Amino acid sequence: MKMPKISPLSTDIKDKHLLARIWHWQTFIRQWEIIEDWEFKLPFDDTKIVIPKGFVFDGVSLPRPLHWFLSPTGVLFIPGLVHDFAYRYDYLWAVDENGEFYQYKKDSGRSHWDSLFRCLGVSLNGMRGLNRFARIVLFIFGRYSWNDNRKSQALEIRPAKIDR
Repeated sequence: MKMPKISPLSTDIKDKHLLARIWHWQTFIRQWEIIEDWEFKLPFDDTKIVIPKGFVFDGVSLPRPLHWFLSPTGVLFIPGLVHDFAYRYDYLWAVDENGEFYQYKKDSGRSHWDSLFRCLGVSLNGMRGLNRFARIVLFIFGRYSWNDNRKSQALEIRPAKIDR
């Protein structure tokens, strides 16, 4: 599997007050940006999806107290990336047999994308228990992110190209 090319977004806290820096240290979750279109074949149906350049995400969106157990950049990073895009837009970009982009599973809803996260995790890391636990955390806390994304109506970003 080809890994996505990503870049961390900077956190400029050096000149902030000490308490603000401590608060940031305890609450901040690193943001990442896709720096070139990333293609990935879904392992369960061979659909080729593309996460576009410019997409910003945070790995696995977990409450900070759970980071000791589930790292945002650990074995759930790729499922988290795909899931974050799907949560933001309620679809994934996919490529058909003619090389055209289409919105895969548009308007499938939160439950569908949470199930996709779990399925991707199991297929990529083989850790059924861990992925089941992460799916339960999503069931409990995911509605906040899902609702925020529905309210924000992020501007659509499209893939620029397809590698053939």
